[in-house]
Amino acid sequence: MKKVLITGGAGFIASNFVRKFLKLGYKIYIIEKKGSNFWQLEDIKNKIKINYIDLKNFPKLESFIIKTKPQIILHFAAYGTYPRKQQDVKMMIDTNLLGTINLVNALRKIRFECFINTGSSSEYGIKNKPMREADLLKPNNLYGVTKAAATMYCQYMAKQYDLPIVSSRLFAVYGYFENRERLVPTIISSCLKNEKLKLSSPSSVRDFIFIEDIINAYLKIIENIQRIKGEVLNLGTGKQIDIAQVVSLIKKITNSRIKPEYNQIKPAQTEPKNWGADISKIKRLLNWQPQYSLEEGLKKDIRWFRKNISVY
Repeated sequence: MKKVLITGGAGFIASNFVRKFLKLGYKIYIIEKKGSNFWQLEDIKNKIKINYIDLKNFPKLESFIIKTKPQIILHFAAYGTYPRKQQDVKMMIDTNLLGTINLVNALRKIRFECFINTGSSSEYGIKNKPMREADLLKPNNLYGVTKAAATMYCQYMAKQYDLPIVSSRLFAVYGYFENRERLVPTIISSCLKNEKLKLSSPSSVRDFIFIEDIINAYLKIIENIQRIKGEVLNLGTGKQIDIAQVVSLIKKITNSRIKPEYNQIKPAQTEPKNWGADISKIKRLLNWQPQYSLEEGLKKDIRWFRKNISVY
């Protein structure tokens, strides 16, 4: 039974991986900070090992890594993904950069099979065409700066010490157990409950990718880690879509007649005209591409949402 360590394990994306790896028969250890809300894992908490460790505390982290000896490590812990409420500069630097550095340095003390550092499309900043891994990074917020620095550190350590490390750059992931305040759950909830839907600009664009496609990509990375260690890979669909189209699709699937009220909320960040991934690299290296169109992914998400509407 292989040991999998998942940092930030109680979060939206990470909790989906916890469930997937449990189904695959792995022994799951998660690292979380004290006071975390475990609503995404409430029904399976007794099946996983929860460890309250501050990634800034290197001695404690190192001791845990040496004792546990995880073989697969998925790093999702991050701060600043919710710009409306996560603006503490020190916390962002400590979590995203120092925490990642400490984790990689602790892992050097053991033999491990695969470490996937989860980066962000925010590392690129504003571009006028689909974002490529070889592009010059020009993040336009501190979150993007810290994530870019963490990715570069991981890439450096992978090449300097021949470590099995890969960094993914995620675009706009949506799916099961997504946090209430995020865009897709907000729209779905409003449509199902027939509640007012207040949004920012209808023309804001994202490259939306379904959580099941992200999971499949990570499994491919793990299977091929020795061949691709040191790489940075975009994870998106390669297609950007505006918010008005997302609303229209969700209304169609839920048969809702609500009328969205746009420009009622101030955008949380600068909204570029282009925000899409160039995924030619991961297609070439791993023969991976997303299996779900936005409509197909939303249909599955909405079916799940109907069954779990009480938590929203």
